[in-house]
Amino acid sequence: MSKNSLLKTASFLCHLINGAFILVLVILTIVFIHFQFDRDFYNGWHADKPIKGNSIKFQKVIGEEVADEDVIYMTDWNTASLYFNYLRLAGIILLMYLAIKQFQNVLKSVENLETFKTTNVQAFHRIGIYCLIISGLSWITMWDFGNYHVSGFHIDFYFLIIALLAFIFAEIFKEGNQLMEENKLTV
Repeated sequence: MSKNSLLKTASFLCHLINGAFILVLVILTIVFIHFQFDRDFYNGWHADKPIKGNSIKFQKVIGEEVADEDVIYMTDWNTASLYFNYLRLAGIILLMYLAIKQFQNVLKSVENLETFKTTNVQAFHRIGIYCLIISGLSWITMWDFGNYHVSGFHIDFYFLIIALLAFIFAEIFKEGNQLMEENKLTV
């Protein structure tokens, strides 16, 4: 009984997280499109200058003077850099959505007592591949704001470790599937 409630809780959290990913992707796309048509709306939006692998957080400050050498303005964002960062971030969000969707499929099959099916092996392989791609997308950064340009290459080990764990789980489930098939043949 507690096993099913735990699985249902995990499944609910996966649905909630995937809903948040969809919402973030929609908002990101709306802002991206709006920025293309009305850059003047973002006058005054600025951020601190990023350092190599760091991300940028834009904010609009009203009534405060900021030294120009300390900040970059959103309206100065180079179009190629804008597209690169949008596509990179949208790709990461989409791949995270797909990975969690695969994990939901595994949870559903475990709840239905079909734990060692080949679909779970394939799901963990896909999760591992998605995490490797996410890790690869996270390695490269490029921020270009007119006269300020930062690009970098850094390795983020979080998704590499998750990919490794997913591949290990895929092998465990594959072994479990083989044992289950052998057990069916001997009975």
